[in-house]
Amino acid sequence: MRPKVVHLIDDTKLGGVNLALESLAASTLQQSFSFKLLYRQFNSCSFQRYQADVIVVHAAASWRKLPAFIALKLANIGTPILYQEHHYSREFVRHCVQEPRRFILMLKLTYRLMDKVLLVSESQRHWLAELEITTAAKMVLVGQGKELAAFTALPSKTYTPSSVEPLKLLAYGRLSEQKGFDLLIRAMAKLPAEKVQLAIAGEGDQQAELVKLANGLSHVEFVGEVQDVANFLAAGDIVIIPSRWEPFGLTCIEAIAAGKAVIVANLDGLADQTAALASSQPKEPQAFKLLNELSVTGIEIALKQVVEGERLQVSDAHRVSCEGVWLSVLNNWQQLLTQITAKR
Repeated sequence: MRPKVVHLIDDTKLGGVNLALESLAASTLQQSFSFKLLYRQFNSCSFQRYQADVIVVHAAASWRKLPAFIALKLANIGTPILYQEHHYSREFVRHCVQEPRRFILMLKLTYRLMDKVLLVSESQRHWLAELEITTAAKMVLVGQGKELAAFTALPSKTYTPSSVEPLKLLAYGRLSEQKGFDLLIRAMAKLPAEKVQLAIAGEGDQQAELVKLANGLSHVEFVGEVQDVANFLAAGDIVIIPSRWEPFGLTCIEAIAAGKAVIVANLDGLADQTAALASSQPKEPQAFKLLNELSVTGIEIALKQVVEGERLQVSDAHRVSCEGVWLSVLNNWQQLLTQITAKR
């Protein structure tokens, strides 16, 4: 009988996280493990005992949820509980945490309840190690990824600046402060419509504010939530990712797999991905442009440089390397779950 792995998720709107977990559950690992994805709110101290060999928690840690984590632990004594850190990173703390000491204490208490803390990027591991939030033995770098067949199936298309056709720029994700779309729209206000057209896909709590910000900009379009991301990418030239923080950033790997160069913030897990692209394919053309200054001016300058002829090109080797990332994630999960269930 296959060991049963229960994944507990408390946010149905975590697009990238849920897509990654759905890909994991449908992957070749299902031959060795039985995966079950359950949506459960961590807002009470009452928790059931799950019929599981391993429990993996995907809820963002907080002081409010800490009692529920304790209840989960007590109700499932003897069952290994893993915590995957999708939410927090160095840049998250810089932008969102007013009292770092209190935040760090909350993370320490949460991680102490867990048998392992699973990380999605190398930068995340360095950040946690620097703060000494948990031990090196408890941290496991599994990475992040998803099935990319729909993306790699798209035909290759290299953007070439044209005096006739504007650059078709794409951005997508939850419309929230994290994604930095407000900076992008303000930069677009400084660029001519005949040179750059922007399509933004997604929904979120910042939607009304962003639509108001784009009022009067004929070259900025909101297309709503997109179910077929590969098809959305097929219609554009380049993807821009101006996130303020991003523990991993699935958008980057999706874009490259689809053959689209990226203009990307140089931080957190995004920096890890671009560094890996550069080191794995040093002889290939540059597939990305870094936003070393994440600001309206920084985005404006980067877009002008691309429109004026800076070469960005995704090679077949780059696209294949993205598939390799997913295979590596599956291998990491296989090793981890095999090790933990073998002890039981």
